[in-house]
Amino acid sequence: MFAGIGVSREDTLERPGEKLPVIGVRDLHDGAVTPLAALDAVGFPDVSRAKTYVVRTHDVLVTGRGTVLKFGLVGDETAGAVASGNVIVVRPGPKATGGALFGILSSEVFRPKIEVLRRGATTLLSLSPKDLTKLEIDLPPLDEQQRIAAFIGDAQTAFRTAIEAAEIRRTLARRLVDVRLFGGKQKN
Repeated sequence: MFAGIGVSREDTLERPGEKLPVIGVRDLHDGAVTPLAALDAVGFPDVSRAKTYVVRTHDVLVTGRGTVLKFGLVGDETAGAVASGNVIVVRPGPKATGGALFGILSSEVFRPKIEVLRRGATTLLSLSPKDLTKLEIDLPPLDEQQRIAAFIGDAQTAFRTAIEAAEIRRTLARRLVDVRLFGGKQKN
């Protein structure tokens, strides 16, 4: 478990060095993490130092700083990005699966245990990896964890598909209404 490397949004344009994709708090959405191609890139003069903070598939991400506690499960489409300092990376060991860890940490039952550890002003709360290590997690056997991970993966995919379908329907409905009301005339 570790916090990412400290970078700011301003660094995306000004910081010299090799540009690498960086995951920030805003890149965690409903359990998913923004894919590499859509992440902001930040320059790193010392790439070897930045590589220490690279996320892997099945890592669980937790917001370390921010107003909202968010979680994300790193998939193949995000693996290789660098975690920012506002994100805590929970890497599963040999007796744990990322999907099961994500399911436990982000659950409505376990989440309050994490909320209690957060401290600071009401507008900006912080959580450290050291705080998270204080929490005990009873993991089921590995085969059960794999079933949980598969179930969570399927549920996440179904959720994202439903949201995408709803957005497509809404866009189509707006276009149809525009055509009906305005005869398909272009707006100036």
